Order: sequence, then C-alpha cells, then structure tokens
Amino acid sequence: MMNALRFGAACSRQGLWLGMLLIGSAAQAQVKVVSSLEQLDGQQAAVRYLDRYLVPLPSAQGAYAYDVMRRADSLGVKWRVRRYTVQGHQQLLDAGYSSDLPFGSLHARSREWYPNGTPREDVSYRLGKPDGPMKTFYASGKPRRDQQNKAGVVVKSECFGPTGAALDECPVYRTAAKLAGKGAGQAIVFQALQKPFTQFIPKGYARATDGVVHVAFGVDSLGNVHDPRVLTTDDAALNAAALEAVRRLPRLAPATEEGQPVPSVMEGSFFYYPTRRAAAASND
Repeated sequence: MMNALRFGAACSRQGLWLGMLLIGSAAQAQVKVVSSLEQLDGQQAAVRYLDRYLVPLPSAQGAYAYDVMRRADSLGVKWRVRRYTVQGHQQLLDAGYSSDLPFGSLHARSREWYPNGTPREDVSYRLGKPDGPMKTFYASGKPRRDQQNKAGVVVKSECFGPTGAALDECPVYRTAAKLAGKGAGQAIVFQALQKPFTQFIPKGYARATDGVVHVAFGVDSLGNVHDPRVLTTDDAALNAAALEAVRRLPRLAPATEEGQPVPSVMEGSFFYYPTRRAAAASND
C-alpha cells in the first residue's frame, strides 16, 4: 500500500492538486493515504480512495473517487470530508461529522452532487439527526424533496415526481441494507458474519495475540453482495476466511433512497480471539 503522497515539483498533477487543497501550497508535506478509518488516529488530514461503487480501496489502484478527510473544530464538527472524482476532480460530497471518526454522526450542512455536477441533496444535521432544511434533487436538476426537520422529526415536507408533479406523500428518505428478519445497519450484519468467519479459519491455525481483518464490500440495488476486499489485516492467513464469510451472505434487503432500492457500501471488522478459539476447540 502507498503510505503517503509527497507534494512538490515531482508530484503528479493529482497529488499536487490534493496538496494545494489540503495545505494551501505545493511545499514539502505528507498526507497519509488510509484504507480504514482507524488509521486516522493521530492524523490531521488523510486521503482514502474508492472504486466506482464507492467501496473503499486499500490503495489508489483502480480508484474512481477519493475522500479528503480533515480534522476540524468548528461548531461541533470534528471531521470534514470532501469527496471528488479522480478524473476531473468533480466534487461529490461535502459533509461534517461530530463523531470521533468520519462517517459516524453527521453534523452541520451536508451536500452531495451527481457525477455531472448537478446537486443531489442539501441537508442540515445536528448530532446525526436531520435538523433544518432538507432538499433533494433528481439527476435532471428538478426538485425531489423540500422538507423541514427539527431534531430528526419532520415538521413539513413536499415531494415531487420526475416530471415535477407533487406526490401525495413523501417516501421514506433513506434506509440501510439489512439481513432479512434483522435490524438494519452494518454492525448487525458483521455480528452475523462473525460465526461463519471463525468456521472458515483453517484448522490448526493459531496465533498468540488477537487478530483483526477489516473488510469492505458493496451491496447492489437487488441486495446482492459484490466486490468484497480486505482493507487492513493483522494476519494475511485470516483474509480468506473473512472474504468467504462475506461471499456466503444471503441476499440482503437493499438500502433505499426516496423509496427506491439503491446500491450501498458496508465496512467492518472480523475478530480472532485466541483464548475463545481454544475454549471452543476443547468443547468439540
């Protein structure tokens, strides 16, 4: 994995552009390239690459987009994330988070754009809940939702079809992908994956310390899992078990946006605990 981007006369055009964005000059500086968010510990700024499905990548190879993540201390925002396409540097996202790591609890104004530059949504958040105006748009640029929220509660809303006609009622704004019969969210999905993961670890495998494999994968609009990949690992010998557990996932209920199924991304960790594994083996 590439550990850093060095800015200066020898930089690529993309690296130089990132350097100017992050530090305001092309002077000598380093910005870490991370694959998992835990690698942001101690960093003031970092870059993470994504594929065309916006699934995180372990390096810049094959990237469609990248996130520029910067620490912030402004009106409760701890992290500011801006997303751009690799080709053309078209902005896709500008969001603030009050959580210790990005992509946790949205806070302040969050904006998204379609790849052609058309606004996709403009939403105000407070501590993870929509709070204030919420506007969403079709790729054509026509309004889709005009809503006012207060602490996560809808105060008033109006929604429109693709032709501009008002809808009788607004669909659900967004839902996360989930396992059938279980609650939504990637934490629940990864809890369900932990047991299959331990079953796929090769017989005879052992290590004295705990091990973690951090993975990411996409879920298409039909609920099918695709493109699982390891982002970081404590032991490459555990990687195959983690990926096999993901591949064995049944079809999920897909995420939805404005009432329609949409692709989504899941990211999480598998854990190997030597003492628990030894206890389980002794009971077999």
